[in-house]
Amino acid sequence: MSVEAPRNSFRAAILSGEKPALVVTDKNSQLEGAGGELGSVRVPRAETRRGNHRGVNRHRLDSESAMLLFKGEPRPVEVVNLSSGGAMLRCDIAPRLWDLVELQLGEGLGLEGAVRWIKDGAIGVEFAHETRIECDRQQRAELLLSVIQRSFPDDHVRLDELDVEEDVEAVEEDLGNRDEKRHPLIWKGEIHYAHDSNPVRLRNVSAGGALVDVAVDDYPIGAEVLLDLGDAGQFFTIVQWVCGDQAGLRFVQPFDLACLANARPDVMPHSWTVPSFLHADDDDGSPWSEKWGRSSIDEIRTDLEGFLKR
Repeated sequence: MSVEAPRNSFRAAILSGEKPALVVTDKNSQLEGAGGELGSVRVPRAETRRGNHRGVNRHRLDSESAMLLFKGEPRPVEVVNLSSGGAMLRCDIAPRLWDLVELQLGEGLGLEGAVRWIKDGAIGVEFAHETRIECDRQQRAELLLSVIQRSFPDDHVRLDELDVEEDVEAVEEDLGNRDEKRHPLIWKGEIHYAHDSNPVRLRNVSAGGALVDVAVDDYPIGAEVLLDLGDAGQFFTIVQWVCGDQAGLRFVQPFDLACLANARPDVMPHSWTVPSFLHADDDDGSPWSEKWGRSSIDEIRTDLEGFLKR
């Protein structure tokens, strides 16, 4: 039995609306032809795996290389430690504390971060918390306002009552200023593969792909997995790369970013536990604080309504 066969049967079951039985297909395939009958044993599971079964600081990498975008230039780095919260990197660059960088672990979208500490040729980078939406500024403004109006009941202005005619110069000036502030929204979901499910956090998303935090690091490169974003929909994706807690996915069909408005995102909490290897010696604050101008839900709503009424 090949890996492709169960994958295709799983895909067909999803598309037909059938809930397939849970079968450990990849492990069983190794037992077929060994003279026993274990290869055909179906292994039931009471429920799919939904928890993180490993510690937050579980990844210490050996000779794992990556690229760090620093001041617009890609620089090679060694990834020493990696988790959903950040990374310890060895490199020959000389950043300052709180400098913004982008860690490229594989092809496609990267992880935006800020330098938290510098010591003995290593730097600690804390990843941005919110989901980064890769699209043009007008589309992002309309999407964020739609999300706020659908998911947060304090808003009393309906989207269809706003005038969204675009004045090009006003768009560039107003949105350029607003880009200095960050939204606090985080979308989550699940990955379904080989009749197993694992929670994911959407780090970056574009029409072509997504970068996610996921507790499992053994998805085969090139495997087709189902990204389930709840009310935003289910989408087949191809695994492009996996590194530590992070996985790069390519959408089989272009992803309509407007779908995100159908799912209520989490709002980033004011307090956040930083991985131990990112603790600074002299500063226990997060770079993603007021100094980076993260906006509240109310501030974002006010800014977006003022812009889209034009």
